[in-house]
Order: sequence, then structure tokens, then C-alpha cells
Amino acid sequence: MHQASEEIRRRLMSRGSAEGVEKTRRYFREPVTTYGCSSSDAKAVTEELAPTLKRDLGQTLIVAGELIEAGVLEEQWVATALLAKVKRQLTAEHVDQVDDWIDSLTNWASVDTFCTQIVNALVEGKPETVGRLRGWAASPSRWRRRAAAVSLVPTARRGMMLQDVFGVADVLMEDRDDLVQKGVGWLLKEASKRHQGEVREYLLGWRDRAPALVLRYASEKLPLGQRILKTRA
Repeated sequence: MHQASEEIRRRLMSRGSAEGVEKTRRYFREPVTTYGCSSSDAKAVTEELAPTLKRDLGQTLIVAGELIEAGVLEEQWVATALLAKVKRQLTAEHVDQVDDWIDSLTNWASVDTFCTQIVNALVEGKPETVGRLRGWAASPSRWRRRAAAVSLVPTARRGMMLQDVFGVADVLMEDRDDLVQKGVGWLLKEASKRHQGEVREYLLGWRDRAPALVLRYASEKLPLGQRILKTRA
């Protein structure tokens, strides 16, 4: 293991507690491996150790990979924060590596943090990678499917790539997993802030097929009288 990875792990463990572990686990339905640190603890450790990597992409990728693949919540937060410091250096050559890491993200917090910060930077920098997201949207893995949606959330919030947003949403609109439903609903809600009419029309087309949770989340920012909700029988 890289020296920086070992030091990050040591510092996170020193900041954790049994009480913190129990508190953190209450946020998740699925089992989560955690030291019981807060997000501010993870941020502090990142800032303490980031200078040792000197924004070197190769070293950062090694350390981030070790932390992500270990599967510990706080280590994945730190890995994402380190990658965020070099994300503008990522290219299409790194898409396969990022894709592999998705399988090590097994809770909504790690998925959302990594995808909105790192995957989104790749998607906006290399729009051709959106095809990868559509592949994730069709995956049997709930986390890949959620990742497909949330990776585009910052893009949708800025009013960009609307047709790509709809293309990913198309694959997810009838998903039966509530965490995926919340992810695609969040994506469309963000898109509606800049494209209110287009998103409303899109939701109208799905009203009879999409789960009520998706429609409710997606409609939250629409004017009250224009929200698209499930029609009661």
C-alpha cells in the first residue's frame, strides 16, 4: 500500500469512535464499513495529506484506487476529495478505471459524492462518455443504476446536456428500486430548474408508467399547479 494511503487510514481510524460508527450506520439500510468519522474529519485528513501528493495525477490515482477499493466509507470520501483536486487532468483514458471503481461503491453517500464530483467532470469534459452512463443505467447493480443518474446532476443543474439527461432517464424511469427512483427523480428535478417546460412535458409522457416516487421527486421544483403526479385510479 502507498505510504499516503496508510497514513490516511491511520488518521481516519484515530478520529473514529464506536459511538460514531453507530451514528453513521443509522443513515443507511445496507451494511456500511465505517470508522465513525464525520465528513469534517474526512475533509481535515484530506487537507492534511493532499500536499504530499502535490496534485500528481499518477500518485493520486494509486492512492485513490487503494482507498476506494478498500470499501470504507470515510476512505472513499477522502479518495473522492483527492481526485477532485486533479479531476481536470482526467481524460478518456481514465474512464475504464473510474468504471471499475463504481463496483466498490456500495452505499448512496459514496456513490453520490464520487459521481457528482468525479464522474461528472469526465462526462462534461468528454461528452462521448455519456454512453457509458446508459450502460450503467441498464446494469443489474442498483449502485451503477443510481450512479448513471446522479453523475449528470451537476450538469442538469447548469441546464446542460438535456437530451443526454433524458436519454439516461429513459432507461431508469420504470426502475423498481427506490434508491434508483430517488436518483433519477433528483436528476430531473435539477434539470427542471433551467428547462421547466421540457421536463414537464417529459414527465407527462411517463406519467402512466413511472413510479409515483420518481414523479414526486422530479416535480418538486415545478410550480404547484404544474407538478406531474401519479393519477389515482
